[in-house]
Order: sequence, then structure tokens, then C-alpha cells
Amino acid sequence: MNGSELHGDPERTRRFLELVLKTGEMNGAYVDTDLRHTWVHNSAPEPPDEETLGKTDAELFSEEMAEPTMSIKREAIETESHVGREFTFIKPWGQNRYRAAAEPLYDGDGEVEGAMFAAIDFSDRYRLLERTIDAVYTVDSDWEVTFWNERMADRTGTEPQEIVGKNLWEVFGDSIPDELEERYRRVMATGEPAEFEQYLPEPYDYWVEIRVFADENGISVYSRNISERKEYEERLKRQRDTLDVLNRVLTHDIRNDLQLVTAYADMIADRLGEEDQEYVATISESAEHAVELTATAAEIPKVLFAEDESLRRLSLRDVLHAEIESVRTAHPDAAILVTDEIQQATVIADGMLGSVFRNLLKNAVQHNDKQVPEVRISTDERPDEVIVRIADNGPGIPDPQKDTIFGKGEKGLESRGTGIGLYLVNVLVDRYNGEVHVSDTTPEGTVFSVTLPRVIEEQSRE
Repeated sequence: MNGSELHGDPERTRRFLELVLKTGEMNGAYVDTDLRHTWVHNSAPEPPDEETLGKTDAELFSEEMAEPTMSIKREAIETESHVGREFTFIKPWGQNRYRAAAEPLYDGDGEVEGAMFAAIDFSDRYRLLERTIDAVYTVDSDWEVTFWNERMADRTGTEPQEIVGKNLWEVFGDSIPDELEERYRRVMATGEPAEFEQYLPEPYDYWVEIRVFADENGISVYSRNISERKEYEERLKRQRDTLDVLNRVLTHDIRNDLQLVTAYADMIADRLGEEDQEYVATISESAEHAVELTATAAEIPKVLFAEDESLRRLSLRDVLHAEIESVRTAHPDAAILVTDEIQQATVIADGMLGSVFRNLLKNAVQHNDKQVPEVRISTDERPDEVIVRIADNGPGIPDPQKDTIFGKGEKGLESRGTGIGLYLVNVLVDRYNGEVHVSDTTPEGTVFSVTLPRVIEEQSRE
């Protein structure tokens, strides 16, 4: 049987129409010019079809609930044209969203005798939005609210039945900030999604993270309360500001005072007898060590508050050469030797990488008990990593201290045996996804090994 034969058989047409309606969550009806049902198919169990015949939607539901469907049918009859739109029913068990259409029906004389009506229920799309942790609502192209989930109701104190079907600006216009309204209207006009953070003033007084999406029906707004996160960020900022102040005190005021101590110690050294020279030397050494500590301490906030985005490709050879020369200049009495040519490896780090090697080199010289401190630097390049070894001829580190020397674990700087410079080394190497270890050398001394991921050659040519 072809399409024209089916169309010419009213009984087959009726059966086919019922099959189509029963296949999906669809409702269908014929109404007369008074909008009373003459035939109906209802996908929902209530009300039963037999109770629907001869009645209008307003007699079956409330006037408010019936208005969307009756207006579609009425407009199709009055304009004798196809009418389609979406609407929402607020029912005791939740919100039902429909896409509906109506067209006029004619009698044998060509006079309008009513309308045919069909609606498809696509509420499942919105029920999924009830399960999200976000507060969600949708509006159509006329800014009429079409969905309002329970989290949105909890946040605003406005229930779905109080807002769905109403204009968003008429209900909330006074409490929506101007910049937020502008963003919503831009998404509606351009169709481009947006994501941003927004403070909502009284009566709400909280921060939200908002995502807005547009489609052919309007826009969907997802929001999440981020007030706790914003409070944490603000607290972090205050701590950072406090550290900045302390840094300025460390790097300027305290360092200036320590340099004065060193200068006056040198002045009185010439006036004291030989038996008192060792005391002056101790004062000078302690003051110089304190100056170095303030410099190292000043670097810690830079590391703790550094952003991952600052990591970049660096030449290990260039960084290591610069620090070796710097320490040689500061400690001319020490023998700082490079056993083999430093590998030309590329690593992922930031401007603080030099601090890792500077602290290890200084540590090897300053904690050395030999008349001529000796430090040997070597590198070992492997397929996916490079190892830098810094060995000294000092007194070594006792085995119990090897596990705590970098302040690893919960105690951090409070760990026994931790120096601030070694703590900084550990934090930085960890930031670069590397490792640092300490072991003994033969016959005496200590070797620090820093292992860093290496950028392979193929990557470096990209």
C-alpha cells in the first residue's frame, strides 16, 4: 500500500496516527471551535481519555495551567494557520516541558470546525538538570522562564510555580546586577556561550560561577556558589601581602643591620689583639650566614605562590654554569670542579631553578670542615631524565638525618636537621616533577643528586 492509498482510508489513517502517538511521549487531540475535545490521545495516565472528551483544558486543569495549550488551539482556529511553541506545566510531581503545534480543522463546506493539536513531552532533558549540583534555569527568546530547578528555588527563595512562565526581568530585574544582565543579553543575541564569576549583592550576598549556553529556544544558565572558595582566595591574598611585608623587612631592614654588624666587626678587628680575633671572625661569619639566610627566606614566597604557567623550557647547562661561577666568586678559597662537561639538556622549570644549585653548592662549601673545601659537579643524561650530582669532601651527614634533611613529611621546616636552603631545594625540585637525594661519598663527604625530567629532542624541535 502506498502513501496515497493510506491517506484515502480514514480507518487506516486513524490507526496509523494512534500508532505514531503511542510510540513516543506524545499527546494528540481534536477540538471544536469552543475548544472542547472531540478526540484525544493522552500519553499520561491522568486524566483518562474518556473523562477528557467534551471538556476544555480549563475544565480539566486550572485556568493558569490550561492557558498555554488553549492559546495555541485558539490562535490556530482564529488565524487559520499553523501555530507552534513550547510551554511548561508545573505539576505536583515536577515540571513538564512540551513542544506543541496546532492547525485548523475544516468541515465539508470548508468552514473551520475546530483544530487538531499535538504535543511532545521532552521533560527528561530538564529532569536531568534536577540531578546536577548546580542551580539551573532556562528562559526562552522572550526571557520567559521555562525551567527552574530546586537548587535555584533554594538559593532564591522562589519556587518554580512562582516564576515559570513569567518574564525574568519583571521578577528579578531589580536584584540582577547591570553587568550580569548585559552578559545574559549578549549570549542571547550572539549565541556565544560565556563562563565567568559574579558577585550577587544583597539580598543574596554571595559569589557564583556562572555558565551560560544558548540554543534555538533561548538560554540555559548554570550557577554554582563559590563563596567559600572566594573567601579562601581572599585569605590567601592577605597572607601573601603579609609575607611581602615580611620579605621587605628581611631583605632590606634586617639585611642592612647585619651588614652594619659585619662592617663594624671588620673595623674593630684591627684594634683587637690576636687572642680576640677568633671572636670577631665568628661574629662576621655568623652575620654573613644570616644575610644569606634572609636571601634564601625571601625566595620561599616566590616559590609557594608561583603559578604553574611560569614553567618553561630552560637550558640546564646555562643555569648550572651561572651558579657555579657565582659560588666560585663568593668562595675563592674553595675548589669547585666540574668533572666532565655539563650536558646540554633542556628541562622544564622556572627562574628559581638556579636557586636549587646555588643552595646545594653553598651548602657543600659552608658546611665543610676541610681547610680547602672541595666540590665536584657532574651530570648524567638519560633517555628521559638528567641527573646533577654535587659531591663534597666534608664531614658527611649522619644516616638518621638523611631522611629529614630536606624537611620532607608533615613537619616541613620543623623537621630536625632541616636547613631553610635545603627545604627550598626540596620544594623547587618537587615543583619541577623531579627528585633530590643525599648519600655518602667514598672515602668521606656527601653527594646530593638532583634528578629532573628531560625534554627529549623531538619535543625541543617543535
